[in-house]
Amino acid sequence: MPTTGGGLHEHGGGGPKDARPAAAAGSADEGTPLLPGQVHDSAQPGLWDTLKGWTRRRVFPIVLFSLLLVTGLIIALVVPAVTAHNPDNPGKMNSTALCLTPACIHAASEFLYNLSPRYQEIDACTNFEEMVCGGWRQRHNMRSDQGNINSLGLMNDANQDILRSVMESPYPEVSQHSAFSPRNLDVDPATLDKENFAEIQRAYNACMAIDDIKKVGIQPLQTVLTDLGSTFKDTSDISETILFMERLGIPHLQGLGVGSDDKDPNVIVISTGPRSAPGLSSKAYYNDDSVMSQYQDAISKVLGAVLSNASANAAGLAEKIVKFEKDIAAFTPSLSQLRDPGQSYNVMTLQDTTKLAPQLGLEKVLKSLAPTNYTIDRMITSFPPFLSNVSALLSNTPSDTVKGFFQWKAIQGLAQTVDATELKPYNQFMNRLGGKDADAQTERWRTCLSSVDSSLGWILSRFYIERAFSSKAKDLGNQIILDIKDQFTQRIEKAEWMDADAQTVAKAKVKNIIQKIGYPDQSPNVTDPQALQNYYAGLNISESFFKNNIGVMQFTVNRSWSQLGKPANKAEWGMTAPTVNAYYNPPWNEIVFPAGIMQFPLFGEGLPKYVNYAAFGAVAGHELSHAFDNSGRLYDLNGYLKDWWSNATIQEFQKRADCFIKEYSNFTVQGTNGPLNVNGEQTLGENIADAGGLSAGFSAWQSRNKATPDLHLPGLDFFTKEQLFYVAFGNVWCSKYTPQALTQRVVSDEHSPNMFRIIGTAMMNSRGFRQAYNCPAKEPVCEIW
Repeated sequence: MPTTGGGLHEHGGGGPKDARPAAAAGSADEGTPLLPGQVHDSAQPGLWDTLKGWTRRRVFPIVLFSLLLVTGLIIALVVPAVTAHNPDNPGKMNSTALCLTPACIHAASEFLYNLSPRYQEIDACTNFEEMVCGGWRQRHNMRSDQGNINSLGLMNDANQDILRSVMESPYPEVSQHSAFSPRNLDVDPATLDKENFAEIQRAYNACMAIDDIKKVGIQPLQTVLTDLGSTFKDTSDISETILFMERLGIPHLQGLGVGSDDKDPNVIVISTGPRSAPGLSSKAYYNDDSVMSQYQDAISKVLGAVLSNASANAAGLAEKIVKFEKDIAAFTPSLSQLRDPGQSYNVMTLQDTTKLAPQLGLEKVLKSLAPTNYTIDRMITSFPPFLSNVSALLSNTPSDTVKGFFQWKAIQGLAQTVDATELKPYNQFMNRLGGKDADAQTERWRTCLSSVDSSLGWILSRFYIERAFSSKAKDLGNQIILDIKDQFTQRIEKAEWMDADAQTVAKAKVKNIIQKIGYPDQSPNVTDPQALQNYYAGLNISESFFKNNIGVMQFTVNRSWSQLGKPANKAEWGMTAPTVNAYYNPPWNEIVFPAGIMQFPLFGEGLPKYVNYAAFGAVAGHELSHAFDNSGRLYDLNGYLKDWWSNATIQEFQKRADCFIKEYSNFTVQGTNGPLNVNGEQTLGENIADAGGLSAGFSAWQSRNKATPDLHLPGLDFFTKEQLFYVAFGNVWCSKYTPQALTQRVVSDEHSPNMFRIIGTAMMNSRGFRQAYNCPAKEPVCEIW
């Protein structure tokens, strides 16, 4: 399984899920790629050209009329606007050549809508985020099931609209949108393609059958809890209970899983280690008395309703479970520590790991999960003291508390597979914690699309790319990434703080970076119906939503553990094609960009280069920069965790990294309980990647623009093209949050809140921005790449 090292944002995506602990083999994990693992709300309409492809012939005259009307209106607005903003000759219209293609009109209208109504009065050098996003905030409101909303979340919404149309329509026999059309398949593959389509529709419809799901209620979950309870005897040996949880992929005491060995990336190895928190998204919540009180109350009410023998003492048991989780959180390493491969990589034998925590019975658990012909001679045991502390805690905790803890973890892990009033207190608690309406429910079709993406995501990818991706888009994306790699290489050459040896290896590492764009053509090839059937062989999809979820969990776990003893399959992807995200994987030295993120407003054929390079180019640069952030830099040109920097170069890097830590730690947000500082240490890797990505994107655009100058966007003559580059970048990160969602973002995510991805990245740390807007200070506050 690939490990998503550095990533983009705040909203996750589908694809094969890595079942490993927070910091284990193959890690340096960013856990949430380009975007944060958005806690967990939730990506935007496709480019105008793509939208035209979706449109049926019968509505084309309407669209054409609308285009002509919009074009006329914008031109009518542009002429006086351009004339007004020509200070050298106010009576003569500026001669700047305009781009009036549909894609340019679409981009111009979006930027104008998103700008603050007062943008001409705002000083970009002091309030750029408000300048570019003030109008966006006025236009967009959160749904009741959202604690935050952002531009990339809107991209995801648009992608979901595409997928909903796919799922709720017949098999697309007459589609001629792209090279992926089933019309281009031979007879036999076309038959398999129809079978695959029927499979994803069956999974979707089983999830959409909400009346049937409500009728079944809590009973399936209670059956699992009964089976779980039968595995638990006492705290002297809980191996059977752990094995039960692992086979269903339900998180519990510690993480277990497999992945590439950081020091030998071609080898798959077992790893174990702490998770980021025992039950909530951050260990910080366990120090908040108010949150703990609400959490305990929710546990008490749910256990009392779900466990037939717990109603009388549910309150007491809930109190013990919360105390147990608080104790685990107390000796859980910080998120910064978990994400530091230098701290988390620790090789041990199975026997020595088992001795750390005898009650866990890890030798029995791991031998049961691993293939019978696989010998476990070594494994990665991250933070050994954690396991020792777990062992000591188990020795001093009553059996009923530990059993209750596992039952509660099972309820948490399977809560989304049932629809039952018994779970309402927990759902309300989680909604409030994320800043949503307490009784809010995500629209069922959205839930079901996510479910299909998680279970049959590669089949879903095949039908998504037919609607929303093209070979031209893939070629353009490749070209932008190659330009970014070229600019980053030049930046390494100019980094006087690096010694010559480090520069040589760093340039070779950039050259070696593998770029994956759009969708996988191996493991599986999503355009090959037979390959997709082979990939999902053994996974049975029925009319029961609960059984489908259990089956998918077991299928995913079995597939993951079956990799042991085999070479790492570097053709695999960690995200499905519709995902609005991207990632860098350190051990495989690869950057991955699903088709879902290669959509408007980040990317598009027909857009000016300063839009593509500011948005998608900066994203590509972000992922590439992760290869040289505080954790990615620890991996050499072949993905090996290896010390390849001299002490002098390390000291110079750390001095510059400390600048970022101090800068971002001074940013504050209005959290649930008042002002809250961003954690500059926790967000360091993302902040370095944001700054490096934007700088590389700007330089790459400048180089392209010299060869073939861009046309100007209509209605935006107030800005130079250099300034519009940064307007386009800022539009990517427009957002709004509730205080609770901001708190959740700060305490549990390695990405800074979106406003600081504009303020810190562009306004404060971009040399190009300060020159473009003629700011008094021309030098960036912090800079590495």
